[in-house]
Amino acid sequence: MRISIVARPKPRVSPAVIVVLAALALDAAAPAPAADVGPTYAIRGCRIVPVAGPAIEKGVIVIRDGLIESLGPAGKVRIPDDAEIIEAEGLQAYPGLITAFSSLFLERPARSAGPEIPFEGPPPAAAQGTREDTFPPGPGLFVLDQLKPSRAAVESFHRAGFTTALVAPERGIFEGQSVILDLNGEALLPMVIRNGAALHVNFTTERGAYPSSLMGTIAHIRQSFIDAEYYAARQAQYAKGAAGLKRPAYDPRLEALVPFVRDRRPVVFQCNNVEDIKRALKIIAEFKLNALLAGANEAWRAADVLGKAPVPLLVGLDFRPPAASRYTTQGEELRKKAESAIYPANAAELAKAGLPFALVSGANADGTAVLKAVRAAIGAGLAEEAALRALTIQPARFLGLDQALGTLEPGKIANVVLVRGGLFDEKVRVVRVFVDGVRFDYETEEASK
Repeated sequence: MRISIVARPKPRVSPAVIVVLAALALDAAAPAPAADVGPTYAIRGCRIVPVAGPAIEKGVIVIRDGLIESLGPAGKVRIPDDAEIIEAEGLQAYPGLITAFSSLFLERPARSAGPEIPFEGPPPAAAQGTREDTFPPGPGLFVLDQLKPSRAAVESFHRAGFTTALVAPERGIFEGQSVILDLNGEALLPMVIRNGAALHVNFTTERGAYPSSLMGTIAHIRQSFIDAEYYAARQAQYAKGAAGLKRPAYDPRLEALVPFVRDRRPVVFQCNNVEDIKRALKIIAEFKLNALLAGANEAWRAADVLGKAPVPLLVGLDFRPPAASRYTTQGEELRKKAESAIYPANAAELAKAGLPFALVSGANADGTAVLKAVRAAIGAGLAEEAALRALTIQPARFLGLDQALGTLEPGKIANVVLVRGGLFDEKVRVVRVFVDGVRFDYETEEASK
């Protein structure tokens, strides 16, 4: 058998196709794009206050790709060839401060679109004058959705030395879940360290709805945790073997609570007075919650109870006594003394009692005012070293971030604050801030002279 081979004509390729094919070939031959690598800095000549150990005179901090690569005395740290050298003689370097409870960037939704009109019975829909609550409080609310960062707010906290903030919701009984941010710019998502950081609970009441009394609020909180435990148990039982079992009905509210009763994720109780602290401690013990107490400006009044059941305290720097306190109701002179001396001494008394606490900014969105309140606490007896730890390593531990934040050590996130003077000095000037290795300059060369 003869097999004949027929030569077929070669296909014609247009010049445009040849150009495209050549470009694809060059792309294939080109190396893969480099990873997103941040700049390298060498901060040279500063006094380093690492918190994790003694201060280092005339030290060097090397920052590479957002992390602290190395630090130590100038003669013992090699400066990489590719590093931008930042001369910092005469400055002090501190870890970026952490506020473990704040309302930074929080947009408060409008509750009403017009003046209230008196009426008898429910008003018609057109006359209600209310807008839909875009972010109704509840355990499933993520406060991240409510935040609107601004350059002014970031700079205000930077100028006070703050680089990290836990932002908490602030409405309702089960207020929602907080987020931890590194203040590394103006875009929100690149700031997020941990969303759903903790569940926040407040001993408040509801207007015109249950619970309208404090007793009802406590019952509501307890019943919610009881229901969540039962819901979690039924879900677990059904997951083991569905045959013969009725499928549990899905409940989004209880579903949001389950991780906090089953997996012991953090729960933060807002404690506006000494009685709130005692109420929270009872609920914590009953449900074996992994809890922290925020506000706690009357924690010194509950030191004996807290000593028996230590709970991390997020101590607010608002020195106004609660409305029902005897320091408010027994005359102007006692109120002024409470605000100027008694409540500022709260942190010092907790330190004497050996109770674990962090200092937090709370609702104060002005960084300068926060630092001023820290100085007031120091003036009332709190040691500067204790204040620094309460703003760095202690909140980092409470938030489970002490492997990444809270001290200046190799391998940790490069959150570094360079200041002229001592951090808590009245005339301190923040010169430069690094957050995630991103550089922010706040003092010009002319101003430093």
